[in-house]
Amino acid sequence: MNLNEIRKNWTALGEQDPMWAILTDSGKKGNRWQMDDFFETGRQQIKQILGELETARISIVRGKALDFGCGIGRLSQALSEHFESVDGVDISTSMISNAQKLNRFPGRTIYHLNVHNDLNLFPSNQYDFIFSWIVLQHMPCAPQQNYIVDFFRLLKPGGVAYFQTIHTQGWRSCVPDWAADFYRKLKHKGRPFIPMYGLPVKSARKIIKNAGGIIKKYETSPFSDRPSRFKSDIYCVSKQA
Repeated sequence: MNLNEIRKNWTALGEQDPMWAILTDSGKKGNRWQMDDFFETGRQQIKQILGELETARISIVRGKALDFGCGIGRLSQALSEHFESVDGVDISTSMISNAQKLNRFPGRTIYHLNVHNDLNLFPSNQYDFIFSWIVLQHMPCAPQQNYIVDFFRLLKPGGVAYFQTIHTQGWRSCVPDWAADFYRKLKHKGRPFIPMYGLPVKSARKIIKNAGGIIKKYETSPFSDRPSRFKSDIYCVSKQA
């Protein structure tokens, strides 16, 4: 899928069942998420991750943060409880529209639509913290790499980015993305679906190194929904001062 197809796909998902599309749970499909419960998962997740980074002695300035792939604001709203200001950015028109309607921190949390394969709408060296969770995995490899490179452009010197990707394993490693896309499109018959794209760990590490980043913490584990096909990778990186 190209980026325009990705945008149309996630805009449709955001119109039909946005909370389930963001946080898939078989029992919540069909707009069954309760809003308070949905946003509480974000609050608990951000609290846990910031606590883990603090325990690992990874210092984060609580100034300006970016939530990449913000959806309707599950995590950017949670980040706003810990940072002075937060920008949320997403490719989906419907997700951004919903995020703006549900914004509990107007003026302090601002949402942006971005339909490009870069983040040039934001100036360089302005963020203390960049966060992205279960987002990059839904984009083809080339845009994933572009966005990660831009994370380092946007970070202040010494700033920290925390992001998650996946990489393929087993038989899925033998299937090219174009073939997987072709199968998904046939299977779903024009209906929106959630695509998955792996980024090899070797490629991610090379991008980070070339962009002037330092890996402060790395974790990998079987991907919860499809453990036989993918592994989930979490990178906590800093921009060299």
